[in-house]
Order: sequence, then structure tokens, then C-alpha cells
Amino acid sequence: MSFGVIHIVAALLIWFGCLLVLKKRRKRRGFGGYFILGWGLQVLLSLPAGIWQALKGWPHISVSGFSPLMRLATPFFGWPFNAGGYTVRSVFEATVGPLQWLVGERTMTVLSNMPYYAFLLFVQGSILSIFFAWRCKKSIVYDDWFAVCIGVLFLVNSFLNVSWFWAGT
Repeated sequence: MSFGVIHIVAALLIWFGCLLVLKKRRKRRGFGGYFILGWGLQVLLSLPAGIWQALKGWPHISVSGFSPLMRLATPFFGWPFNAGGYTVRSVFEATVGPLQWLVGERTMTVLSNMPYYAFLLFVQGSILSIFFAWRCKKSIVYDDWFAVCIGVLFLVNSFLNVSWFWAGT
């Protein structure tokens, strides 16, 4: 229960931060405002992969037993894992095994190693938000090919990760 509350509250805080940044669109914002906006866009762009997971399910996992409430909640519970995408998943799976000596005997699921996964997600998300804020300070982002390419690559990275069963084993 607390796992879901933490992720939903974090997503809502990022999203409301974006609304505060966009409240007065004519006024230029500082780097920090655009940085928060970049995180909010990552949360929003990760939701389509979560919707795909809610509708199609994971390999060898049937979604026919999912209630409508579970289907609605899956994109919001899965936003950190879909925002990290294939890149964070690959780094996590490659490096979590050697760290077992540090954290003790745990399973390899992401939920049992959530602080480490969150750190990797924070690093990747911050790098993308820095690029977004840097380009946003220079020009209008929607006309910027670099920012649009980063958004498309983020979506591709997110959709490459839809088969990963982040909810555990």
C-alpha cells in the first residue's frame, strides 16, 4: 500500500510543479522551473507504456483477472519503471547482483532493491531534464529538433521496457 502511495504522490508533485511552471506561460522561467517541467514530461511520457501494460499485460501473466481499478492504477504504479525504460533496467540488472554483499541476501526483483533503482532513475531523469532545461532556455522547445528527438527516444526506451514484469515474481 505504501509503495503505491509513494509513487502516486511523487508523480502528482512533479505534475503540479509543471502546472506551476506553466501557469504564466509568457514569463520566462529559470533553469529550475524548466528542470521540474522536464521531470513532469518524463512522467507523462511514461504513462503510455503503463497503459499498454494495463491492457496487454506482461508475457506469461494474464490480465483477464485485472479489475478495472487495477487497470487504471497500473500506469501510475509503473511510471518509475517505465520512465527508466530499458536503459535503467539494463544497468540495474547488470549491477544489482554484485551489490548483494552490501545490502544482504535479497531477491533480484526491483521492489526489493528499490532505493538502488530509484538512484539510477534519478540519474537518468536528471540528465534528460538538464538537457530539456538547457534547450528550453535557448528557444521554444516544440520547434527544437533536439528536444523532440529526446522525447521520441524516451518513448522508444519506455516501450522497449513494457515486457519487464516490475511488479515482482
